[in-house]
Amino acid sequence: MENIRYKILLIEDDKLDQKAFIRMVEDGEFPYDCKTAGSVSEAEIILSSERFDVVIADYMLGDGTAFDILNSFSMKGTPVIFVTGAGDEEVTIKAWQAGAYDYLIKDQERNYLKFVPITIENAVRHKKIQAKLRLLSHTIVSTDDSIYITDLEDKITFVNRAFCETYGYTEEEILGKDCNILWEGSPASDSSENVYQAVSGWEIGFFHKRKDGSKFPVSLTRSDVKDESGNEVALVVISRDISERMQIENELRTENRQLKKQNRLKSKLFFSTSNALGMLLPTLKNIIREAEMGTNGEISPKLKEKLESVEENIDRITKAISDFKELTEIDSDKMKVGAS
Repeated sequence: MENIRYKILLIEDDKLDQKAFIRMVEDGEFPYDCKTAGSVSEAEIILSSERFDVVIADYMLGDGTAFDILNSFSMKGTPVIFVTGAGDEEVTIKAWQAGAYDYLIKDQERNYLKFVPITIENAVRHKKIQAKLRLLSHTIVSTDDSIYITDLEDKITFVNRAFCETYGYTEEEILGKDCNILWEGSPASDSSENVYQAVSGWEIGFFHKRKDGSKFPVSLTRSDVKDESGNEVALVVISRDISERMQIENELRTENRQLKKQNRLKSKLFFSTSNALGMLLPTLKNIIREAEMGTNGEISPKLKEKLESVEENIDRITKAISDFKELTEIDSDKMKVGAS
């Protein structure tokens, strides 16, 4: 187990009660680092420079009451445990209303000290839960994705700031509304008006509408919220406006189509040019051979050497055209297979 120690401030003007509390901590070997204050003013000085996990304050103090502590420091998130005498039920209610976490009833035998450890443990646990809730709340409220929560009847019970900015509703306007208000037609509809298939091939997106009726594409993530018994109690939906992404994808598709068109035109030009060369080069080669054989008269050795060089170049060009045609046909077959 973790060796966690709690920092405790006891505000108590009765010296005997202070000693009894310290003795209880020492005898029980509780993991508390304790500090005591005998008055409101002394407590305020300590609290101005130190933070505590829990503050335990007696109601009646020499220069004030525990309410003075609550009014000064309860907003800092430190749980305050009231200690009152018997018959102070009205004070207890006021303490809760003022922000006290819990209370203990002081008795002459000081038996109330037996309940201090469990009360402290609960207060610290409550403080941690509250801190997590504040962090979660801040995360949900400040995230750039639109988040809304619905109950089991599809009524919207929560929206974050990004939702209001994206959809154009104020929180007051949208809370309690049926979530169908966000859809163009029925949410279950699979018509092309409401559903699209993303370029990636596996992501399904939807179209939502804003308060002004304008439609925009969203990517949705939905999760069920369950209670401790595993029963569904709500639905959390994260909605991301992907208008910009779709615009980029559309531009890429347009550029790809243009590029393919240009490639097709280049291929046609190449094939027409290679076909013309394919007919011309053999004719040139035959003319060169006839010249080399001296059909039209003797030729000089130097001219013969040049003709042989030209013939070799014609062979190389013919071979290059043939290889390029073969490679182009292979790439074309791959594109057809990929398209199918």
